[in-house]
Amino acid sequence: MEHSNNIEKSIKAFHILNKKALNFRYRIVSTENVPIFYHYHKGIEVLFVHRGKGTLTLNRKIYNLESGCVLILQPFQLHRVQFDPNNQCPYERTTLTFEPSTFAPFLKNFPVLSRFFEQVWKEQLSNQVFRMDRNTTYISSILERFHDMVSGWDEDEDLEAASILILNILDYLKSLHNGGFGGVSRPESHTEKIMNWVEEHYKEPFALDDLAKELHLSKHYVSHLFRSETGGSITEYVIARRIRQACWLLKTESKSVEHIGSLVGIPNSPYFCRLFKKITGLTPIQYRKSHLN
Repeated sequence: MEHSNNIEKSIKAFHILNKKALNFRYRIVSTENVPIFYHYHKGIEVLFVHRGKGTLTLNRKIYNLESGCVLILQPFQLHRVQFDPNNQCPYERTTLTFEPSTFAPFLKNFPVLSRFFEQVWKEQLSNQVFRMDRNTTYISSILERFHDMVSGWDEDEDLEAASILILNILDYLKSLHNGGFGGVSRPESHTEKIMNWVEEHYKEPFALDDLAKELHLSKHYVSHLFRSETGGSITEYVIARRIRQACWLLKTESKSVEHIGSLVGIPNSPYFCRLFKKITGLTPIQYRKSHLN
């Protein structure tokens, strides 16, 4: 049980929204490295990179990030953004995280953008990393307006105003999507091979020996390599992947919570419930209820 508690402490849960409809952080600057582990966001997140160089781990791929990149992250999508900033090369970004179900009604009068919004929200995306076009004046002005609005934010009164700005951002993202801008993934590395192995075996009891044997590498090297490239341990990644699958099963299946925990490789029901809440911010029952039609 001590090992389980240590794992829980090492997994970072990002409950940015809590009970709010949106969270907007404008041009946040970091000059020191802050460890970021695999995590989810409850809502859709759009990340604009203004300065810095780093990587994104997403869908078992690693993407290079730099100034001018835009990321679209779906609800509860496992990912990790890693930058190593300093005074000469800071990491500056703007993030918009919002609950899609809150803003969907405001977008229904715009069928083309509403369809794009549904894709971003619910469908599997072929690309989620884009490059801002050369003329960034338009999107910069929208982000500035968002910042001004949030400074005096009254959620009960300003949802419509926020939805208009989100609509403008979606329109901009759609233009990038249609233009074919995208991040370029590196050739498959050992770390990506590890993530692909986890994808095939995360429902089984995790055995580092089996993974190392398949890659023809030592256990120590596999663990060291994965942590150095992603900032987290393989065990943390396995657990995050299991919880991601549990989210899907809770939305689509009527099986008991105990059964779902077993299906994703966590047969200890109390531990599964505790871990699920730590990562998603909700108990399995609360999560299931929040996704009932």
